Amino acid sequence: MTEKLAPKEILTSKQNFSEFIEDYNPPAVTSLLAEYPQADGKVIIKLGNLTQNTETFGNLLNDSLVRDFTLPPYITWFIVNEKEQILNQIKTINKYAVNGFGIFVFKVFLNEDKIDVKCILKPELKPNKEKIKTISKTGGIQLDYWNAYFNTCDEMGEGDFQISPASQHYQNISIGVKDAYIKQTISIKSNYIASEIFIGNNKGLYTELEGHKKELEKELGTMEWLNLPTNKSSNIRRIKFVDFTNPDRYQEFAKEHIELAVKVKETFMKYLKAGV
Repeated sequence: MTEKLAPKEILTSKQNFSEFIEDYNPPAVTSLLAEYPQADGKVIIKLGNLTQNTETFGNLLNDSLVRDFTLPPYITWFIVNEKEQILNQIKTINKYAVNGFGIFVFKVFLNEDKIDVKCILKPELKPNKEKIKTISKTGGIQLDYWNAYFNTCDEMGEGDFQISPASQHYQNISIGVKDAYIKQTISIKSNYIASEIFIGNNKGLYTELEGHKKELEKELGTMEWLNLPTNKSSNIRRIKFVDFTNPDRYQEFAKEHIELAVKVKETFMKYLKAGV
């Protein structure tokens, strides 16, 4: 476990650094991503290099999974040693990227006896009054929806799927399985609700479930199977499209969302072992 390693051991070992970055989510990163409302509901891909190299980025773009995402992803690239030539290439990509795609580069460094991070490159963001209103509205819609979800959960007597309403696009729900839980997500921009099985640091479990893809999709319908080789985590997601511009239907959508989560849990638990 990298939390038991000294910072110097993390910043000088390729394997240690890769494992550390997988679970590294400091406020400096999460607060910056929060400024980009387009990230709502999107996949955030993590890359990690002690020394930045084009092969890592090239392998990612060559992955067919990335090309098949419902929404364009954001890439967060964590490095210890940057290369000016590669940074210039990314600046060009960010400048001309369309449809919400972008790349963040974070430099990880030793600050006295602790690991720290700073952003050295990010997609262009032009805040204006209209954008600020959009961000505020999005957060309000998220909170209104999760409040409706919370109340509907009570009415349905589904305490196992209860959440704490908040202005965010996801809620995590334990299912009593090691390395796996249900993630309830919404996207205001793309007008969908989703229930997914999130698998952390257990590629074997994902592979095992993928072996039952035909049976799972027969019961749940077509799902997104997200298993990037650059990430230790994996996702299996079922999406339903709704209309978030109609708040009078939030309880209806929440009921569908909860029912979907119940069905996802019941279906996947046939192939998951509780408590292991």
